[in-house]
Amino acid sequence: MAKLPAQSSAVRTPTAPERTSLGLTSRQAALLAYSAGWISGVLVLWLEARDRPSRWHAAQSVLGFGVLSLLGVATLGVAAVGLLSSLALFRVGVWATQFIVVVGFGFWAWSLARVALGGTPRWPLLGDRVDRLAEPH
Repeated sequence: MAKLPAQSSAVRTPTAPERTSLGLTSRQAALLAYSAGWISGVLVLWLEARDRPSRWHAAQSVLGFGVLSLLGVATLGVAAVGLLSSLALFRVGVWATQFIVVVGFGFWAWSLARVALGGTPRWPLLGDRVDRLAEPH
């Protein structure tokens, strides 16, 4: 019968990951920040006081999805004006809105997948603004 190796004192026991001020792990807080677009980002940014990575993801969610939401509203406005004036303008407004929705869904799915796999999604054109917004209050 084979003997099992004796456990040495160098064996580490797994430690629980550090918790944010929300009581979540940093990864869970980041996933929460992206889960409902800019709305969940605002909540995490407002409630999370000390975990910089969680605040960074929340800031990116607020800025990224906020800009996409505003662009969507603007293109819907173009479609509404087109209803009153030109069918071609209406179509352009609707197509632009659909494009923005698809882009937003793509960024949402990509961001959630990257965070779930341990990565950090970095949206184009947001850079320094995200860093400034993520600073603890």
